[in-house]
Amino acid sequence: MLKERNLGTEVFGRPSDYDTSADPIVRVTAGEVRKRIAQYYQTAGHQEELRIDLPIGSYVPHFYAPGQQAKSADGPPTPELTVAPVPSVVAEEGAEATTTIVPPQAELVPRSKWWRRLGRIWTTLTYACALIGFISMAYLLAAGVRSRLRNPGSNYFWRSYTPSSDALIVVGVHFTDSSGRSMTADSRAESLISANETALAAMETADMVPVSDMVSYSKLIDVLTHRGVPYKTQTSVETTLDELRPGPVVLFGGLNNLWTLRLTSGLRYRFSSQSANLYSIEDSQHPSTKWNFDNLQPAHGNYRDYAIVASYFDKTIEQHVVVAAGVGKSGTVAATEFLASENDMKNWMAATGVRPDSNVELVLATDVLDGDPGPPHVIAYSVW
Repeated sequence: MLKERNLGTEVFGRPSDYDTSADPIVRVTAGEVRKRIAQYYQTAGHQEELRIDLPIGSYVPHFYAPGQQAKSADGPPTPELTVAPVPSVVAEEGAEATTTIVPPQAELVPRSKWWRRLGRIWTTLTYACALIGFISMAYLLAAGVRSRLRNPGSNYFWRSYTPSSDALIVVGVHFTDSSGRSMTADSRAESLISANETALAAMETADMVPVSDMVSYSKLIDVLTHRGVPYKTQTSVETTLDELRPGPVVLFGGLNNLWTLRLTSGLRYRFSSQSANLYSIEDSQHPSTKWNFDNLQPAHGNYRDYAIVASYFDKTIEQHVVVAAGVGKSGTVAATEFLASENDMKNWMAATGVRPDSNVELVLATDVLDGDPGPPHVIAYSVW
């Protein structure tokens, strides 16, 4: 007999002595299964199908024929048999007796043993298939519950990225001017309008991706692959607005990603350029609050870099967007490390108590020692 403790141990991996009153995972999942079953049979076209029911207080599925609401106490009805009329003999008086055979009318003959056996086999197979489907559905629901319980962080930040969604990763690329100085994506876009650039110059000054960005990019790929999410990658330069609308989007890179600058311009925390070499993240609600990064400081010194991490529904493209964008390269490393770390995301959620369906934007900081970035930590956030 299926009992709550048995299911908790075998299906959900709980210890054999776990407290069922403190951990109602089996009852919660059973309630979800009952709700899904009820929704299924309420949908048009399913009323004439074999009905599966999971009674309240029981974990054993019951099966009913179409239209049957409860088990019959008397068992299945016995088929009625119609006996064919006996052939009659008719003889006219005074004449030689003749025999007239009256054929039987629509004779109903009971099925043979072989046919009845085949019927029982077919019924058994039908019930077996239904049971397998029921168990599979229960297992998938249980797996979803287990995933939410075990990975609350990734299921919060990456909740819209599923195997049924086609994600688009928009990668920011680096640009330099004719003097070799770094340019932001919006500055690069303006320079292309005002200058006729040769193909050689474009290869030497545009669409460059540092090795550190590729390492960080691979962490995002690992997250999507682990969740079974199909994806494709494009640079921010070649991506159009229409290409952002079919599915969820990942924006990788900050000041070198034109779409990061555009889509985050309406958020509380956004990127800005103080000068050609001084970049920052600013708080739009408190404009005097800025987190600055100087591009001219020694690469192998000790300094602090910053990043924006966001997970929200964007009204412009009507899709969910995840942002992993640093001011400098170490900031991008910190952003992807945070989004790939279940512990970092889970600990932040536990500390703030955010709703599982809310939008969020974080400002991260990482302390760089001798050129190596340290772990990310949240210094500001906005939830809506």
